[in-house]
Amino acid sequence: MRGKLAFFILGVLIGLTVMNAVQGKKFEEIYWETEELKVKHYETVQQLKKIKEQHESQLPSLVKEIKLEIRMNDHSLPEPALRRGIYELVKDLLGQEVDALPYPLLYNLLEGRLIEEEGRKYCLEVEAVILGNILVYFLDVEKLDGENPV
Repeated sequence: MRGKLAFFILGVLIGLTVMNAVQGKKFEEIYWETEELKVKHYETVQQLKKIKEQHESQLPSLVKEIKLEIRMNDHSLPEPALRRGIYELVKDLLGQEVDALPYPLLYNLLEGRLIEEEGRKYCLEVEAVILGNILVYFLDVEKLDGENPV
């Protein structure tokens, strides 16, 4: 009985050793293949990031924000209604391609414009326009008190 048990244990050990030798090579191949795929995945992700960066740099720049720098001739603070009225005139420029906007149009859009807000009249004079992702208007505003503009 002891001999059969020893022979059985010896057979199991020899069988495990043979299986390890045969399958061990397969496990090692699978391990290295997995590592190689990890490296390829990393390289592909890095290439994709680079392509996305290049694509974003080729997109046309758009007007994302409009700022109004208003200076009143009587040195008072600009009223919110006046600021809102001026913004209504230029709000359609948001989202437009910067390169496609004609500069004279941007200037003439507000230059010499008369605005009436809350019963008061204002005359706009454009000092400067800065065109970029942020469109900035520098305006001098004159409050007209029932005068006729020249």
